[in-house]
Amino acid sequence: SMKCSRLGYTSILIVEEVMQKLLRVAVSDPSPVVRNSIIRAFDEKYDPFLCQSQHLSPLFLALQDEALAVRAAALRLLGRLARLNPAPILPELRQVLMELIIELRCDGDTGGGKEAATRLLIVFFKADALHRLVHPFLHCIIEALPLRGTTPRLATAALEALGELSIVVKEDIEPWLHQLLPLIMETMQDQSSSNRQRTSLKTLGQISGSTKYVIEPYLEYSQLLSQAASVLPGTKRAPWALRREVIRTLGILGALDPDRYPTKTGSNLRKGGGVGSGYF
Repeated sequence: SMKCSRLGYTSILIVEEVMQKLLRVAVSDPSPVVRNSIIRAFDEKYDPFLCQSQHLSPLFLALQDEALAVRAAALRLLGRLARLNPAPILPELRQVLMELIIELRCDGDTGGGKEAATRLLIVFFKADALHRLVHPFLHCIIEALPLRGTTPRLATAALEALGELSIVVKEDIEPWLHQLLPLIMETMQDQSSSNRQRTSLKTLGQISGSTKYVIEPYLEYSQLLSQAASVLPGTKRAPWALRREVIRTLGILGALDPDRYPTKTGSNLRKGGGVGSGYF
């Protein structure tokens, strides 16, 4: 028994030493591919070691890495470790969240800083242990997200962040619904990019599902159903991922009473053919 105990203690020391060496390489190696690979290789079985205070400093340093992929990997890992050791991690990540919001609110972005900040926000929102940090900044985040007046790539990332944010804050996003839904519907009609259409549909579904805002959108925005369904009929060129997102979003929004809907939209829905004629 004593021998087994010594072996176990020795094994822990070896793991600790290897961890320290790997973390040093993760912040000092000149190749971003190596730095990213090391951080991504730390899966959940290493969490009891990594969450200890002596291992956190290199990970906080990795949040300032020049490569976005490395920063995202470090943020994802720290978000996971926050479940085990929140005391030293949450204050640091609260500061990170504030810096991301400030970056989004700054004018004159020419180096892709806003897109990087937006994509890091998406990672932040997906970490369950970090949700408690998001609620106090809800108003600032919504106002800062670059949803309009930007490049299509950045606006698409902002829509994705908005959808993830709605999952975090749920009904708390309701005061902004009538500000956000027309923008989402406008993006839904952008036929120049199937990815933007898919993201807008997914975001609409996430917001509706998180806030229980179903059925009413059809009645308050009379063109919503026809716009979403117009992606389906006769669009054999549309990617399956886009058509699947339409079907999923319509399922989240719920079934509509056919006696109420025609009073809002008339016969526009069937312009050009039946709705169900081009699903697959």
